[in-house]
Amino acid sequence: MASSTSQDRPYPFQRNHKASMRLNFNHFWMKSIAGYLIHPKIPIDRENLRIADIGAGTGIWASEVATTLPSSTVDAIDISAEQYPPEDWRLPNVRYAAHDCFEPFSEEYVGKFDIVHVQFLLRVVDDDRAEALIQNLSSLLRPGGYLQWFEPLPYTAYVLSSDTAGPTPACDKFVQMWKKPAPHTSSDWVHNLASLFRANNLQAVVDEQYENPAYYRPIAAQSALIGLEEFMHVRPDLQDLQEKIGEEFQKGAIVNVRYSCVVGKKP
Repeated sequence: MASSTSQDRPYPFQRNHKASMRLNFNHFWMKSIAGYLIHPKIPIDRENLRIADIGAGTGIWASEVATTLPSSTVDAIDISAEQYPPEDWRLPNVRYAAHDCFEPFSEEYVGKFDIVHVQFLLRVVDDDRAEALIQNLSSLLRPGGYLQWFEPLPYTAYVLSSDTAGPTPACDKFVQMWKKPAPHTSSDWVHNLASLFRANNLQAVVDEQYENPAYYRPIAAQSALIGLEEFMHVRPDLQDLQEKIGEEFQKGAIVNVRYSCVVGKKP
């Protein structure tokens, strides 16, 4: 599949070993919060399922699903192949490709999949592109296929602090970054994903939210700090903020958000 580059809202993070660790770290964290790789309302009780992981990153979700469902074929698709595992470490039922998910897919992919999984595209999707992306991903599904989409809910961001944490100006600023990372960005689409599914001929069979349990609050803080560190390659001015968020975390403050899973079924 041909690779192309999305210019409207380019990928803000890096693709080195530390970035791959962050993606894998977040994968295991989110799997633990949700309790599944594929939502229980999506049937997986038959052989030879065809599954796509869009925005696959390191391919960790695809690899775990392929291990759980050994008769399935899983296509890991990302705009960049830089973080995929080496050839010798790839499972035989996982195929890797580089493709911009905003661009039309080739005929070998259109209408072929029982399940399409998407996770954490928040930082590369704006309101004016979300509907077209849903339509493009829906084109991959067979009739009766499922689109599973997992995202943080940026407008739910708030500072959670202990009684002894004191003032939290850095975390307060980070909350605003969650809600509006740049003047041109917009994230209403994430909070309206089920409605967008219905508007684009997908039956919304799941619309659930997940809270970060108290014992995972340090993980939330660590993930945020690592993400900000990566982001510094395009925003070096964030170094001071990252350091101050780390200091506030040590005093008992974090920025907390909820997460959502929306599943749509194609007629």
